Amino acid sequence: MPLIHLLFGIVVALVWGLNFVVMKIGLEQLDPFWFATLRFAIVLLMLLPWLRVVKGSMKHMALIGICIGGLHFGCSFMALDLATKVSAMVVVVQANIPIAILLAHFFLDEKLSAWRTAGIVIAFSGILIISFDPAIAGEGIAIIVILMATTLYAVGTTLMRRFRGPGVLTTQAWTAFYSIPILLTLSLGFEEGQIRELVELDRLHWGMLIYTAALSSVVGYGGINFLLKHHPVAHVAPIMLLVPVFATLSAVIFLDEELTVRFLAGSVVTFSGIGLIHYRDWIRNRRLAKELLP
Repeated sequence: MPLIHLLFGIVVALVWGLNFVVMKIGLEQLDPFWFATLRFAIVLLMLLPWLRVVKGSMKHMALIGICIGGLHFGCSFMALDLATKVSAMVVVVQANIPIAILLAHFFLDEKLSAWRTAGIVIAFSGILIISFDPAIAGEGIAIIVILMATTLYAVGTTLMRRFRGPGVLTTQAWTAFYSIPILLTLSLGFEEGQIRELVELDRLHWGMLIYTAALSSVVGYGGINFLLKHHPVAHVAPIMLLVPVFATLSAVIFLDEELTVRFLAGSVVTFSGIGLIHYRDWIRNRRLAKELLP
């Protein structure tokens, strides 16, 4: 991978890592479902030129949009609103990788190897260690909700792997299109004072809203799509392991969160399991590349 692409990948990881803290700060003045609605409204406005009908793909696009968009982000924003420690949510979100692998095993006929199975067991063991940390004893509901969000995201990515549809910007545009009515309905049903919150939103929190819409969605997803088009997944995935590192550091710096010994131990175990999954794929792809090269 060229150095410029490596640096760009680190920037994408930084953008996504900071996004956890950005959303938490934004939730100081916006209710979770309303925040998510506004986020996707901005994304849709930005991507309107790419919102075009793709024949034979609209049903699949709707399922992806509902899972990865409205339902996933609705749960994500709710979990962050409920959570007092963003760093704990950051680690639990990493469960999307082993969950996606399990779904691929059952629905995409991608068999689990011993390495992948061990990585999944280790990753979930780390999450259990974090869940029983007395310092985050009050995060039980938030952890359950973020696991729901993570599972929905894994379902959406599994659907995407079976889908040979349009480019990433068209997919994101339709995701925003299908997300807005779901999130707006949830907001109108469970929240109040939406117009007042929007009118009273200060510059800082407008910045948080624009960040999570423009940088996290367009730059983040567009950037990862660019990297995956030019490099194997096994080369890109290790860079994305920096996301939880940046997210945890930003929670410590900007939210004054303290990291307990048990939390750090659970994080190390979780990342070790995920790293084991990625490392095995990286070794296999390198071996395959050597065999194909003259």
